[in-house]
Amino acid sequence: MHKKLKGYFTVEASFIMPIILFLYLMIILAALFLYCRSAISQDNFLLGMRAGSFSWGEEDYGEVIYGEKEKNPWQAEEYVEKRLAYKQNFYPFFPADGSVYRVNGDSVLVQAKEKGDTHFITKNIRRYNPVSMIREERK
Repeated sequence: MHKKLKGYFTVEASFIMPIILFLYLMIILAALFLYCRSAISQDNFLLGMRAGSFSWGEEDYGEVIYGEKEKNPWQAEEYVEKRLAYKQNFYPFFPADGSVYRVNGDSVLVQAKEKGDTHFITKNIRRYNPVSMIREERK
């Protein structure tokens, strides 16, 4: 029996298919990396925005955006550190590792980095007090 094909295609496919599968896996891994990075960035922004609205009880305003008025006003540092520690292991493939929170006068700086990465994901948000903003608009 005489064969028309000599098997060259099978040999070439055995070299090409692993390369194609590797490229697909690299694209999936890059997509997961970008997803986790954007989720950490979004969480940093929300924490910075919430921490920026803390007013430390000035003018009888001592609550967080979604909180209730307290006898002792809430402290932003404690809130942000607790939330950063809570969210650290929620990112599926690249968890957050190491976080920094700092109030720089008129702005709030929240930083976190992914495990295995050396660069911080940084959000610097301007502080504001909703009560004083409303009073300014009503004048």
